[in-house]
Amino acid sequence: MQSIIGVFDRILFGGALLACTAAALLAVMLIVEVVTTSFFTWSQPWAIEYSGYLLAVILFAGSGWALDQEAHIRVSLLTARLPKRFQAALEGVTVLFGFGVALFMAVATAENALRSLGMGSVSVYVSHTPLALPQGFLALSMALLALGFLNRLLRLLCGQPALPARSAPAAVESV
Repeated sequence: MQSIIGVFDRILFGGALLACTAAALLAVMLIVEVVTTSFFTWSQPWAIEYSGYLLAVILFAGSGWALDQEAHIRVSLLTARLPKRFQAALEGVTVLFGFGVALFMAVATAENALRSLGMGSVSVYVSHTPLALPQGFLALSMALLALGFLNRLLRLLCGQPALPARSAPAAVESV
């Protein structure tokens, strides 16, 4: 079980790197947009389209890793007052529910991307981006979130706490 959790840790860290890369691309794209509109009165016609795609990847690709780091916002007003065994049981139920929702979303977005690929759907913007590409990244991001819930569930079942806040899993740091 430990080796599976270790593999999942590395995959989730890769999702966090994907989210960071998307955030950096979004920042560069928006800076270029501000400069071109301010100084050259020219707007990038694709900026709005791609900022939406990147935002979706940013929101979900790193969420599985953040979940494993316990970096998500948690409201523990009620759970902190419960006995420890009830806290663990409640966390198990909520993680299982989150896994189910995230898995459903991953499957649904993957089916949508495959449907767009089969139909040759493109965006309505000037760039005519094949929609299967950003939808595929969204499906991957949702799958990473589902994997994060699954990894958290495995940790709970093994009695392991979440990873301590750090920059990377041990196997990634040594590379």
